[in-house]
Amino acid sequence: MNLEGDEKPLLATGELVESYRPLFIYIRVAQELHRYEAKDSILLKGNDLELVKELTKEHDLRLDEVISTLAEYLKSRVDPEIAVKSLSEYLGHKVNEEYAVLYYSKLIACWIVEAATALNIIKLKRV
Repeated sequence: MNLEGDEKPLLATGELVESYRPLFIYIRVAQELHRYEAKDSILLKGNDLELVKELTKEHDLRLDEVISTLAEYLKSRVDPEIAVKSLSEYLGHKVNEEYAVLYYSKLIACWIVEAATALNIIKLKRV
């Protein structure tokens, strides 16, 4: 099984993320570096889904605001070294740490929103 192809992680719908390949590269790089905690920290958690539920019920936030809030919350879970190495590999050129961490935190935030919609925790409104 090629985990870096067109596959999606658990509960991903592809509605917000065109390709999860960068996420699978991050996981592979974390494993190669024996940084299993870094790999586990970016995976979907029940608390993430609860946060989406809170953000959408208690606050009248637009989708971009929910993603931004989630991304900020997730930044501390992204390993900067792994993010730079993984995203640089994916893009084919070197990226800086700030960009790589932001990229992965937004990617994971979108995955969380997709999972929340797949589980009918929230519904995305079409404008």
